[in-house]
Amino acid sequence: MHDLFQMSDLGPLCYYLGIEVRQEPGKITLCQGSYAEKILETAGMGSCNPCHTPVETRLKLGKHNGGDAVDATHYRSVIGSLRYLVNSRPDIAYAVGIVSRYMEAPGVQHWALVKQILPYVRGLSSKGTPVKSGYGCVYRARLSEPALIGYSDSDHAGDVDDRKSTTGTLFFLGSSVITWALQKQKIVALSLCEAEYVAAAVAACQGL
Repeated sequence: MHDLFQMSDLGPLCYYLGIEVRQEPGKITLCQGSYAEKILETAGMGSCNPCHTPVETRLKLGKHNGGDAVDATHYRSVIGSLRYLVNSRPDIAYAVGIVSRYMEAPGVQHWALVKQILPYVRGLSSKGTPVKSGYGCVYRARLSEPALIGYSDSDHAGDVDDRKSTTGTLFFLGSSVITWALQKQKIVALSLCEAEYVAAAVAACQGL
């Protein structure tokens, strides 16, 4: 490429579009620690208390039970930033997917869930130092042929507005996560088994 284009060699990649790349012997780590801290500062939660889960178990939110309206522009800005953070944080994909459904007319209950995701993103160690904001994806060198392993799950009728279920899929190549997705199912599943079957079918198609 040097023969065809005028270019400079800046050395090993270490930062690209908000994604930090740490190259070490035998492994590469992708994370967005600095970007996550900027999101917290923008949302006014730079010194928030830690939270161990990104969303409450069995939480049921809808378009019409969000309470009084909040600043939609600020809400959309924070959600947009969180959606980009999902590029290296599959652990928050489900929670961010839920709050993304209410960007048209967000309420105080929707914003309350966002304010739970943000402390989870930051997290604190036992010594009080941020740890989760530096979480990311680790890719290790393997001498043997790695196996492709996929997982799928669903919540039955998780959306209270249209009663559709949400499918989550996650794929590993060896011990390294390579792709993940969260999407609402196109049909209304009549049972949990049906919702799980649809989720498994979606995962199988992605695996191909």
